[in-house]
Amino acid sequence: MNNAGVAGIPQRELTKDGYERTFQSNHLGPFLLTAKLFPYLDRANGARVINVSSKLHSFAAAVGGKLGLSETLENLNGEVEYNADGWQAYSLSKLENILFTQELQRRSEGLDWFSTFSLHPGVVGTDIWRNTYVAKKEQQNLSSSSIQSIASNLFYGSTISIEEGANTQIYLSCINNNEAKRVKGLYFGEDRQPRKLETFANDSNIAKLLWERSEALTGVEFKVE
Repeated sequence: MNNAGVAGIPQRELTKDGYERTFQSNHLGPFLLTAKLFPYLDRANGARVINVSSKLHSFAAAVGGKLGLSETLENLNGEVEYNADGWQAYSLSKLENILFTQELQRRSEGLDWFSTFSLHPGVVGTDIWRNTYVAKKEQQNLSSSSIQSIASNLFYGSTISIEEGANTQIYLSCINNNEAKRVKGLYFGEDRQPRKLETFANDSNIAKLLWERSEALTGVEFKVE
């Protein structure tokens, strides 16, 4: 299960590997981890890969600035533009999670033992919001009476718990293999139900190009066999 992530980093940051932090944390790292672990998945009893995305993937086209979705493959590191206080990078990375899932499922057709899914877990009250205006007051050194602190309390009061946010992940981990085969490759909501994706989130050509670019950037050939 690929669940690590960052969000809302206001200024473009590079990791020690030289990649934009949101892109590496949310997509490139999970891609590399899955590629490395894939040969060791349980082929005898069945295995699956679950990628935690977000409904904010739908904003990828809206916050893409001057770039079209195909051109974002030339801006994976945010070197052409980095805007919307980091939410451009976040929404694109969540779209990448979905495209990665679809391409992984396409490449695994014929492997009866394997299924993969993506999902939106809901708006969960974790510390992923630590870089944003609504970060918890202890993360911002705020007084409890400040407007920002009040906004934070209101926001966290409207989120679901971490346990509730794990609902769909656990469901997809536990369904039997026959059910997994029936819904493989689909995108799920926080209610454990499949959701219809926008046309741009179903672009097999972009998914293939993203896969190839991810292989080139990580230096790893991801063999699905």
